[in-house]
Amino acid sequence: MTAFRTPNFRGWQVVVLHREDAGMRRLARQLERFGVTCRFAWPKLESLDPAVKAVFFDGDSGYDGLFPWQAGQPPVPLIALMRSEAPGRLEWVLAQGICSHLVKPVQSTGVYSALVLASHSFAQAQEQEARIAALKTRLRLRPEVIRTVLAVMRLGVFDEDKAYACIRAAAMERRMTVEAFCATADDVSLRALLPRRRQSSGLGRA
Repeated sequence: MTAFRTPNFRGWQVVVLHREDAGMRRLARQLERFGVTCRFAWPKLESLDPAVKAVFFDGDSGYDGLFPWQAGQPPVPLIALMRSEAPGRLEWVLAQGICSHLVKPVQSTGVYSALVLASHSFAQAQEQEARIAALKTRLRLRPEVIRTVLAVMRLGVFDEDKAYACIRAAAMERRMTVEAFCATADDVSLRALLPRRRQSSGLGRA
């Protein structure tokens, strides 16, 4: 896993999805100390500016449809602001895909830690999703690998291991995965992988 470095929050923009009150103004002051600009929104976040790096939201009064994205799939780290410990309320908050939380009333400490933990958790989740997506793609393309190995075996009179090694070397040379190379390979490109003598003999048989 990629090493996580504590981000420099200076210049960040965040949204505080909460009624503006004394506690939220205290939160805004703490954020300003770290160079973070915040804007308030309530009762709903209509859209998310691409410049926004995180969203703090009222976990006590949140409801379905609070965010302009599907529940559990936030495009930025979510930090819940909560006082309630009711099981149903906690379940709803967790279902939103939060990365961290702050207990209300917000105090002068804890905001920085919440930002760091949220950033780390979100980065981990994105990295895991990328790995899963890559694995799914590779599994989906496995039949292409088998097809290409058989094609190279026919063209070059190679055994399976040599054919795969030939394909793998070509994929590495092009900085592609074996699966991606096989998905785009055609007969001409496969013949180009073979030594010249085998190319000539293969073309002669074709």
